[in-house]
Amino acid sequence: FGADDYAIAQQYGLAVVNPVAPDGTFRGIGSRWPELEGKLVTDKETNRLIIERLKHDGRWIETRPYTHSYPHCWRCDSALIYYARTSWFVRTTAVKTRMLEVNREVDWHPPEVGTGRFGEWLENNVDWALSRDRYWGTPLNVWECDADREHREVIGSYDELAQRWGKALPANFDPHKPYIDTYTWSCRECAGTMRRVPEVIDAWFDSGSMPYAQWHYPFEHQADFKAHFPADYICEGVDQTRGWFYSLLAIGVAAFDSPVYKHVIVNELVLDAQGQKMSKSRGNVVNPWSVIEAHGADAVRLYLLGQSQVWLPKRFDERQIPEVSGGFLNTLRSTYDFFRRYAQDWQPPGEEDATPPAQRPAADRWLLARLDEVVASVRQSWSAYDVTSGVRMIMDFVGEDLSRWYIRRNRPRFWAPDRATDPVALETLHEVLVAAVRLLAPAAPFISDWVHRALTGTSVHLAPFPVDRGHREPELLTAMTTIRRLASLARAARESRNLRVRQPLARMQLAVPAAAQGPALSDLLDILAAEVNVKDVQVVASDHDLVRLRGKANFRTLGKRYGKDTPRAAAAVAELGAADLQALEQGGTVRVGEWEFRPEDATVTREVASEWLVQADGPYVVALDPGLSDDLIQEGLAREVVNRVQRLRKEAGYEYTTRIELSIAGAADVVAATRAFQGFVEGETLARRMVLGGVLDEPDLQRDVDIEGRRTTIALRRHDGRKGGTR
Repeated sequence: FGADDYAIAQQYGLAVVNPVAPDGTFRGIGSRWPELEGKLVTDKETNRLIIERLKHDGRWIETRPYTHSYPHCWRCDSALIYYARTSWFVRTTAVKTRMLEVNREVDWHPPEVGTGRFGEWLENNVDWALSRDRYWGTPLNVWECDADREHREVIGSYDELAQRWGKALPANFDPHKPYIDTYTWSCRECAGTMRRVPEVIDAWFDSGSMPYAQWHYPFEHQADFKAHFPADYICEGVDQTRGWFYSLLAIGVAAFDSPVYKHVIVNELVLDAQGQKMSKSRGNVVNPWSVIEAHGADAVRLYLLGQSQVWLPKRFDERQIPEVSGGFLNTLRSTYDFFRRYAQDWQPPGEEDATPPAQRPAADRWLLARLDEVVASVRQSWSAYDVTSGVRMIMDFVGEDLSRWYIRRNRPRFWAPDRATDPVALETLHEVLVAAVRLLAPAAPFISDWVHRALTGTSVHLAPFPVDRGHREPELLTAMTTIRRLASLARAARESRNLRVRQPLARMQLAVPAAAQGPALSDLLDILAAEVNVKDVQVVASDHDLVRLRGKANFRTLGKRYGKDTPRAAAAVAELGAADLQALEQGGTVRVGEWEFRPEDATVTREVASEWLVQADGPYVVALDPGLSDDLIQEGLAREVVNRVQRLRKEAGYEYTTRIELSIAGAADVVAATRAFQGFVEGETLARRMVLGGVLDEPDLQRDVDIEGRRTTIALRRHDGRKGGTR
């Protein structure tokens, strides 16, 4: 019978009749239903026999198929039945209130599992059916008299067992079945013999006993146990609500009146790419070893941790691994390779000889300040058991801040023709790389250890976790954020006119909020000019000359205050001047005649007021002069030539230090531009001899390329005369 049938029978005092034997067949009904005796309950033939008997007795009405879910064995897929049988119980309902109190003290991630799924499970707590009718397991430590089952003893230790047995346990004592069942003794209350009951204990009781069993508590290691109990945190799958989460709590509260864990991270299920639960029967199970073999353990770990919070269901799509984590790992490797290439024999200075941050360039001070921000944020996230946010911060720092911004903008400090690498740049990059892989180590332990060993000679897993070293400079951090924001706007402005970044422009004007202006921003304008390739950057006091401000009314907020007068209020918003709109944008309140406008009452938009290329993001405005002089056009063509030569150097297999001879022929204006900026081209490409208008004899490599629609022939060879290969 099912659980509901059993509960109803108990509620109304019905007799419990069980005509089914432990093997699932009908027994003991031969006198009344001889045709069912020995038949398997789940056999379809049994159903047919019951229907025939009901028809014969005149009790059948109709037979109708009914589709519903039905339990099956997960190993052999056989149909199962609910079966009421005698069991041993722990009266957990006696401590239900206390379990609820303790659970409210636990920090659950996500919280709704603690209050919902698990909390509701505790609210509906029933006594724990402790015993199992299996052969293997922890034997139930109860002995009963074979003459009177009410004569019962519960043995609590090996010492107590030896005492009741009457002698010391043997050296080869085995507490499992069948050996434990040979230990018997005389009943204290009658002439019977005390024998262990046949049941074993629920395996979840074993798992819930882990905190005590690992220390053999309370028999040994009392100090060790107290130092490690309760656990700081545990993590398991969401399906452990009725399993390990509960068994730990129930034993801890019932036996010790104590919480067992302070924090819980609940891992949700990993689904297939279509959102279906993985199952062997569906054939959608992913072999983790195959995935790791294809992508690497670190990539899989970062994919699972960085994709979404661990307590959310995850759709596992192997095709996304390279997108989510593969690119990041390649960036990390490339960043280390960049350092290794230019560091060569350089050794990091000792702590006492390190360059003080205050004496380093602004870009280095910014990077160290940004690192401290990330360290503090990762520590905060991981201390709050928010794994995903911490992983994303590290990946974003390495990919965006370190590689795509700091290294790209400071590349000339690491290498330029006939000039040594800036040791301060190496020192800063080394320091930040070491800290970055130490941050990353818990999430990507293998590549972190490889890079850390290469940088320091020691394992990252023996190194201390990074701490905030107090290098933060709020004004510098804000200024660099502003510079990067403006650079993004400038690139968007270029794209609106299809102007490549390699084409220099004469002027850029920018407007920023007053709070963003200051010496720190001024010191970084050279970085902005280099990033967007303009000759001159001007900060204007107001964006009025660059754009026109327009106010767009928010009818929803205005309607709540002005009702039927809302259309008139909206018209007044449209007539607001630039000063009033700026005041609203900065969070102020504006009064115009009978109207009072708050920031939420209007959206401030900007319209281009000149022929310049303008892009705006709220009060951050960038305007580029699109006019191109002959000199600017020639410089743009020269930069395109450098770009094509660098590609050919790589194709030829040259080292970055290889000096070359170079020829440029073809389009007259490309040749002229190269001649006008010959020093620049030679310096960027390491050309020690240049031929303009002709082609080198016996070049290592010669290609016809397209430069802004102009056919150009580029040839190059080693300056030392050797062909191809690497130097």
